[in-house]
Amino acid sequence: MGLYVKYNVGVAGLIAVADIAFPELMEVDGLVFIKARYAGFSQKTLDDWRERLGDDGAALARVVNNFVVWDELDVDGDGDDISDVMAAEFIAECWRARAAADFPDRNIVVEVVDQYGPTVVMYEPNV
Repeated sequence: MGLYVKYNVGVAGLIAVADIAFPELMEVDGLVFIKARYAGFSQKTLDDWRERLGDDGAALARVVNNFVVWDELDVDGDGDDISDVMAAEFIAECWRARAAADFPDRNIVVEVVDQYGPTVVMYEPNV
C-alpha cells in the first residue's frame, strides 16, 4: 500500500484527500458547517434554503455538509459497488473525528445515507 501511495498518489494527492477527509469546520448562526462547502453556496442560495426549510437547522446543515461519492469521486462501473460504501464510511469516520476534536461539547452526527448513492452527511439534531 505504501508504494502505491508513493508512486500513484504523491504529496499533492495526499493533501487533496486530507482536505476532503479532515475539512475545516466553522460555526455560523449556531450551526456547524464544513467551511469549503459553505463557501460554495451564495448568500441567496443559503437564504432560499433557509426559507424553504424554516427553523430546521439540522436540515440546512445536511444540505451544506454532504459528500456524494458518485459526484465527488471517479467510481468504477455503474456506481453500485462496495468500494463506494467503503469510501463513504472512511470520509464519515474522518468527519466524526474532526467534529469531535473541534466541537467536543456538541452532538454532531455524521452518517452515511443512501441518497444518490452513498452520501455522507453531517448535522446536529434538534438545532
